[in-house]
Amino acid sequence: MRGEIWLGDVVRALEAAGTEEERVRIAGLLGFAPRSVPVDDAPPSREPSPPSDDPFPRPSHEPDPRADDEPIAPPVPEEPAEPVDVLAELPLLRPVPHGPGREGDAVPREAVEPLARPTGVRLPLPHQPLLVPQWTGAIVRALLSRPVPEGPVDIPALIDTLAHERPVTSLPRLPVPTLRYGVQVLVDRGAGMQPFRRDQDELLRRVRAVVGEELVEAGYFSDAPQRGTGPGPRWTRTAYRPPRAGRPVLVLSDLGLGGPPGHRRRGTREEWTDFACAVRRAGCEAVVLSPYPARRWAAWMPRTLPLVGWDRTTRPGHVGRRRA
Repeated sequence: MRGEIWLGDVVRALEAAGTEEERVRIAGLLGFAPRSVPVDDAPPSREPSPPSDDPFPRPSHEPDPRADDEPIAPPVPEEPAEPVDVLAELPLLRPVPHGPGREGDAVPREAVEPLARPTGVRLPLPHQPLLVPQWTGAIVRALLSRPVPEGPVDIPALIDTLAHERPVTSLPRLPVPTLRYGVQVLVDRGAGMQPFRRDQDELLRRVRAVVGEELVEAGYFSDAPQRGTGPGPRWTRTAYRPPRAGRPVLVLSDLGLGGPPGHRRRGTREEWTDFACAVRRAGCEAVVLSPYPARRWAAWMPRTLPLVGWDRTTRPGHVGRRRA
């Protein structure tokens, strides 16, 4: 059986054929013809042969026995194809001269050192503080010092007392500045002071170096001290409390000047007025360092709290006049 055609079907089809040519064509159509001889190109038989029961008829002619004795010519080897040079069609580049050439030639470039390999270490960018580093110590002393009558004897005051025949119970002395009262530094971490955080940290470090680590009380707030002040993160802050009497308060803030236009949490005038009143009731003095120039200050700001500009133009002498 081949495919779906049975051998019996082939026999019945061959019996129905009348000639040998029809049998060959039928056998080829049913898939039983020799593969080397196409069915359509089979030569027609000149003399019809009697019908046979053999489903696979043999060819009428016998092969020539001399055909096997003829020598077979060896196959002619094919000549190998010449290799194709794919680089022959590419355009050639002109060499660049590396030495001194003729007049009009391009001047060779000097050797350039390669860049350093990138590393995973992130180096901070160079920082230029707002205050001149050579004057920062003097500015801090002028901001935070408190005058006390512990200097040399005030001769004019003593003469005035004797001239008025008043008793001299103690020698009058000239005032001298001191930092022994310490300082409370309030650092504004609101959106308006975000560009100046490195300056805040640097100035706080300088204050501790000048005044003393044990005499500096640092507190952080956002936009207004009454909303929460403390030395830790925002969720640990509590209501603001002024320091003990006599300790100055240094505020690093813009008093609501900076920040994005839609910033709704900026400190208000009322909040800063309440803060100034609370500091005065506690017997302390406050001073504000603002990174914005005086021409941008609102009229109520210097009337509410003493303001000092926080930039490269600030001098120690300016601080005394601002505080006065």
